[in-house]
Amino acid sequence: MRARQPPEGRRRRARHSGGSPPAVGSIPHTLRATTPRPTHATAQLSNVLAASVAAAILGVLCLPGAADAYGWPVKPFDKPHPIRGAFDDPRFHLGAESALSAFHFGVDIAAPDGTPVYSVSPGYVRMHSGDVTIRRPATGRAYGYWHVTPVVHTGEHVRLHQLLGFVASGWGHVHFAESVNGRYENPLRLRALTPFYDRTKPTVGGITLISTHGATVDPQAVRGVVGVEAEIFDTPPLAPPAPWQVARLTPALVWWRLSQGGTPVTTWKLSIDFNRGLLPSGAYNGVYAPGTYQNKANRPGHYLFWVLQAIDTATLADGVYTIDIVAADTHYNLGEASLDFAVVN
Repeated sequence: MRARQPPEGRRRRARHSGGSPPAVGSIPHTLRATTPRPTHATAQLSNVLAASVAAAILGVLCLPGAADAYGWPVKPFDKPHPIRGAFDDPRFHLGAESALSAFHFGVDIAAPDGTPVYSVSPGYVRMHSGDVTIRRPATGRAYGYWHVTPVVHTGEHVRLHQLLGFVASGWGHVHFAESVNGRYENPLRLRALTPFYDRTKPTVGGITLISTHGATVDPQAVRGVVGVEAEIFDTPPLAPPAPWQVARLTPALVWWRLSQGGTPVTTWKLSIDFNRGLLPSGAYNGVYAPGTYQNKANRPGHYLFWVLQAIDTATLADGVYTIDIVAADTHYNLGEASLDFAVVN
């Protein structure tokens, strides 16, 4: 979608603080590269991107079959609730955090055990183990409510805001999911779960260059093929209750651009798009870099993204370049950082 590509514009750059990252034999589990300073250019970027963001919002609203907004599945229906897990964030399902990975197909709404859970839409009940799904056959839409002790049964027709069950013991949240014709969509996108107010900006933290062998590359001596990895996260607009108060959310969109001396070498490239659909599980290792892990009680998630999996620096003339990375949430709040690096092939 054209609206998701930031237009060209003058942007102030921050220089890398310098120094060589420690050499390691594999991609580290904590970001070891020197962390770049934020560019502090998002105020200027807001003006540059205003037309693009407006077009993106219009594009979402005009998508065929776009959902009408719906309220929250817990009371009060017309006020936002804390989110402790985002759409497409990393999940692990065999205990070890590298055994079997997948994208999260909904959002986790914090709620104490025993909290009543209500339908956000009328429809027909389909029960699965540990979840309730409300289907609207005429529209192809379905809404899922996981970790719920149900009080409804398969085939039952429910009305809007009818009680479906209660948050099951030990879960402390309801996993809420929306799908259209079997494809999961991001409930936090515009014109979906509402009201949802978000004024927090995503954080683009450490940016690391990675060799084809998985080692950290000194940004002052780059040669051959390298990948670009960045820690990126968003802060929940409402803090979840303890022990999930440190939870982090994933961004919705991530772009990158290469420049030299303030002159763009590439156009803006969209590398991550969580704004709408669930990504296929086969894409996981191309999105999240090793060292990524999800939120847990009293431990924030650590989201390392492959902003660019491979760039052959032999195609670039020797010299100093800058990679700019911009992240946005579903409400198009922007966070950014840059890293200068020297090509010395």
